[in-house]
Amino acid sequence: MRKARARSLTTAVLSAVTLACAIAGSGVAQAAAKPDGACGPVMFVVPGYQDGGAQKLLDPALAPGGADPVRIPYPNSAGDVNLYADVDAGVANLRTALYNLYVTYGCDLDTKVYIVGFSLGALVAGTVLETEPPGRNVQGVLFADGRRQPVESNWPGDPGGLIGHLPVPGPGGAGFRPLDSFRYPTLSLCNGPNSGGGADLICFGGTNLDSYFSSHPYYSFEVGNELNIHGEGPYPFNLRNRVIP
Repeated sequence: MRKARARSLTTAVLSAVTLACAIAGSGVAQAAAKPDGACGPVMFVVPGYQDGGAQKLLDPALAPGGADPVRIPYPNSAGDVNLYADVDAGVANLRTALYNLYVTYGCDLDTKVYIVGFSLGALVAGTVLETEPPGRNVQGVLFADGRRQPVESNWPGDPGGLIGHLPVPGPGGAGFRPLDSFRYPTLSLCNGPNSGGGADLICFGGTNLDSYFSSHPYYSFEVGNELNIHGEGPYPFNLRNRVIP
């Protein structure tokens, strides 16, 4: 029963986000009534370019703690090549989903929320994890974050994400994310040189934004399993920064 109620809530949150995107600029907002029952755990998922990673990230069987996955829509199709504007749109939509959860539907701040992003979606999710007000029960998971820190890493000499190597601000901001920048515990995962496909140039030392238009193979996208392996927070500096394998 609790699972059904939680799924009802997260479906309503997604509907409200989608509706808000569709009517943006109209000044009119409508939302479904809050479902009955407790607010269950939810996982807001921001896939990568062309929905990279979405199939597994949105599979409830692979989610942690019985959380219901909810896709955050944003411009990420083959025709959406303004990465800066696309990230900004995703950030706005993820913030809308959180607003709906806590305000529109009145879910308690103790409601377990996972915020998960991959590649371009990791820039979206990471920005919100850096700026969301404190005091909520949030856990972040980032796959292939382009602003990934070179610190608090299990890899000596870790070069960090490609945006930290660009001479100008990239999509999602300028430079590496500062250590201690996340407001909530965040697990950041990146394929290193020993992975099946070699180092992922989005999060490990790349210098070319064209990497965002290519695939990043060999991530499991099994959020529940990754958290079992690396642990949920709290972490020192709110960050667990891991190169895999």
